[in-house]
Amino acid sequence: MTKTRIVVYLSLFLAMAGFGITIPILPFIARDLGASPVEVSLLISLFAMAQFLSGPVWGSMSDRFGRRRMLVVGLLGYALSFVLAGLSRSLPALIGSRALGGLLSASIFPSSQALIADVTEPADRGPAMAAMGAWINLGFLFGPVVGGALSAFGQRVPMFVAGGVVAATALLAAVQLIEPSRAAGGGARGRTGATALRSAWPRPADIAEAVTSPISPYLWLTFAVSFSQSGLTALLGYFVMDRFGGTSFDAGTIFTSVGLTGFLMQSLLVGRLIRRFGEHRLSLWGTAVCVAGFLLLLPAADLAATVGAAVVISLGTSVLRPSLTSAVSCRTPLPQGLTMGVQSSLDSLGRMTGPVVGGWMYGFSLTLPFWSAAAVMGTVGGFAALRPGTTPGRESDLGRGRVPVAGSAAAAAWRQASPPDAGSARQEDPPRERSQGPMTAREPDRGS
Repeated sequence: MTKTRIVVYLSLFLAMAGFGITIPILPFIARDLGASPVEVSLLISLFAMAQFLSGPVWGSMSDRFGRRRMLVVGLLGYALSFVLAGLSRSLPALIGSRALGGLLSASIFPSSQALIADVTEPADRGPAMAAMGAWINLGFLFGPVVGGALSAFGQRVPMFVAGGVVAATALLAAVQLIEPSRAAGGGARGRTGATALRSAWPRPADIAEAVTSPISPYLWLTFAVSFSQSGLTALLGYFVMDRFGGTSFDAGTIFTSVGLTGFLMQSLLVGRLIRRFGEHRLSLWGTAVCVAGFLLLLPAADLAATVGAAVVISLGTSVLRPSLTSAVSCRTPLPQGLTMGVQSSLDSLGRMTGPVVGGWMYGFSLTLPFWSAAAVMGTVGGFAALRPGTTPGRESDLGRGRVPVAGSAAAAAWRQASPPDAGSARQEDPPRERSQGPMTAREPDRGS
């Protein structure tokens, strides 16, 4: 494993741990400031909405200005939002801090995913994305435990600790990361100020191509899994209470089981499965397992059955998410940063709408949100299975590097708008022509 990958994984672990530290605390701070349960839900949705709006912009900027710069900017902005939330003395101030956090943190995942794509060959990309997911899961598991313990020293203490952890993560990334030479960060060189920013802004035509191109089924599956999973996360506690009189400890048991399943799957097994079967097949299999898990949740009437169904869903999402990210990265007709930004934006859209739609359906029936989740995932999964251009042919091996990255008019226009540079790579070139390998395809960062 290269130094770049280790630093990225560690950065994501610390960033997610910082986020997890605030999870048990934020509702209590909001309640003390006079927020109703509906307003707390809207606070969470606002964060996702801000990420949805800014994701493609940050991804595009990472193509023009470099992955490392945008990752560090996002981490510093995220740290600032935690500190501002801890200092908030009114509900509007808290809402503003969360909106700021959503807008700035939206650069973290597109930049990280694009950076990993830059330093890995297609044959290694799926396992690398799976390892990234494992570190994210580990941080998410670790954070809430620390947050709950820190709350004993004061309700707002975890916010300041989270800000410090994420700020330290930004420092780690700034000092240790080296900009890969195949990142397209050179496009903005020679331009300054408003001209450089305008050149980095994603064009609607590029975004439209991404969501209608052969990678679109994988993008819409990203939305579907995020929509379904976020709805489950928001409603599982209520389901446990209403279905069999469960406690918060029961809900914690379920979430811990889900997190451990995801971590173990993505750290030990998913990479090998991608190498063996390819991203396309695993995307469909993961979707089918998720649908089965939601259907198993419908008759669940005790803790054991609910844990079992939730673990099945976690098995599916653990396979599905890295497979989708790797498939999108390998087949995109557009620059990596922009593509990862669009995918991250659709993930945020799912997290924004899933809890709202699920909560509305829950008012009619306890199980209706889970029926809906199974239907959405099954429908989009069927679309991915039947869509021309995604069916993999005789090998199905994006993960083995046998499917070349497609060219497109939008990609050509993007390259024409960016002067040739040693730090840029033609998106449609075969991997071996773009670089000499994950370790050699990098140079010292210039100007950052």
